[in-house]
Amino acid sequence: MKDLYLALSKGENFGWGVCSNYLYKETPKFYPNVKLWDFEKDGASVKKVEGKVFHALTGVDFIPLAKIWGDENYGYTFFENELNINSLRNARKFDLVIGGSKWNHEKLLEVGIENSDYLIQGIDPEVFYPVEEKKDDNLFVIFSGGKFELRKGQDLVLRAFKALQDKYKDIVLINAWYNMWPQSMELFHYAPTFNYENKGETWQEKMKHIYEINGIDSSRIITLDIVPNKKLREIYAKTDIGVFPNRCEGGTNLVLMEYMATGKPVIGAYNTGQRDVLDENHALLIKEHKPFKLYSNDQTLWADWFDPDLDELIAHIEYAYHHRGEIRQLGKNAGEFMKNFTWENTAKRLVEIVGD
Repeated sequence: MKDLYLALSKGENFGWGVCSNYLYKETPKFYPNVKLWDFEKDGASVKKVEGKVFHALTGVDFIPLAKIWGDENYGYTFFENELNINSLRNARKFDLVIGGSKWNHEKLLEVGIENSDYLIQGIDPEVFYPVEEKKDDNLFVIFSGGKFELRKGQDLVLRAFKALQDKYKDIVLINAWYNMWPQSMELFHYAPTFNYENKGETWQEKMKHIYEINGIDSSRIITLDIVPNKKLREIYAKTDIGVFPNRCEGGTNLVLMEYMATGKPVIGAYNTGQRDVLDENHALLIKEHKPFKLYSNDQTLWADWFDPDLDELIAHIEYAYHHRGEIRQLGKNAGEFMKNFTWENTAKRLVEIVGD
């Protein structure tokens, strides 16, 4: 059996890092000759090895993150922007290009990348499992997570919260929006009817300023700094519903999956990668969308996303507010459903894709 090198990402508390760490842990259960690529071995030139290499790919150009190349090469990608000529050229170098969702796979096939497949992420059932039912109904607590950027739709969350905060005095928002790549926040300038300015030294100051220029009562928002992945369940337990009006997800949205795994109900935009883990048996779906397109300076289509309907989002939050028993059952259904999506199953599927 050939060696299988996992040349993935380093780090934690962000999607790629979490994914990589779990695949490092789980894949050896199904493939005996797994080797973890040490990024310190990266040199000026690409190291050739005998065996298979499972690569993390960066951006839509499909550039491997690590400088290693095997007899067989499999690229794993999560992309949200439009594919280009470099995508096609570099895809030919791999035995397979593997998307993080069925939507990613569809986009690969649309541009003629036939050597493609998909691999859905998982959750850790020892970390994210159903919490005890929230007993205190004095406050209705909304959760929103994912790094603060236009694609994640937090402008829609804040617009919905503003519409409801004057009507219902007991609604509170907890967010885990810390963004380690603040330059990506600048796309909020393209958000419709939303004011964005990057002012303040600390994360708390930056976010409070955004709340204020959008006329939102910041005293009813709890803004978290970076939270270790394994501490998130404690946050989720204090909330009533999670809202995920994302414009696009190349993967299946790890925060959404982990929130559902704790037996909590969600409101989710039914588009792109989120479709793989959402249905009406365990979630309130935002089905109405408008096209949301972004263009580069030369007017090339750069992002072809979806804009979830704000009114539908607000209506779902109000429904949840008035039907807490019903949404708790949705949450229980979500917790059961997510038992099918473990990192162990993801690793098993990875081994099926790359073969013996």
